[in-house]
Amino acid sequence: MREVVTTKEQSKNKIIKLNLNRVPEIFIDKSDKEHMEKFFAENVEELYIVRDAEKSSSKYYYVKTVEECFKQSQNFSGKVIVAVSINTYRNKILLGAVEINREVVRICATTNENLDHRTMYNGQAEFNFQTDIFDKKLSYIPEFDFLYEYVMKNKLDGYTVEFTIYDKPVGLNKEKIIINEVRNY
Repeated sequence: MREVVTTKEQSKNKIIKLNLNRVPEIFIDKSDKEHMEKFFAENVEELYIVRDAEKSSSKYYYVKTVEECFKQSQNFSGKVIVAVSINTYRNKILLGAVEINREVVRICATTNENLDHRTMYNGQAEFNFQTDIFDKKLSYIPEFDFLYEYVMKNKLDGYTVEFTIYDKPVGLNKEKIIINEVRNY
């Protein structure tokens, strides 16, 4: 039986346990400015994101400095996630979510660099369908073969996997794919 992953924290733990490539991020109390400062010092990038760690689909803020991060974190009630934004990395090839369950493939993905994981679901993703693994239209999705092999190799079949594929290695493991979330709820 598959491990149930229903929260952001469980997703993060699953990603870490499987050593999947990810962006640097921390789960902290919103008032822990010292930990925020350390994170920003250790992960110098152009853009970060801060969001609620306890509620899914909650509001989020893009920030550039630790001061902005601390200020925006006060809009949440408890723990927050502070992460390097995937928008820091350039040259996205494909961004989306995929679930591969036996021979069934559900995918919502886009090549539009201006969309993110939330905005692509509003009907703007050019690939949004369910089919079987033998469907030739999957070959029109850039890097789908790579994505399929990655999901199967890491035993992520049966999970919805939010991902971003780039044209070069990025993230903590320096791979061309970032796994943003793994869930099965």
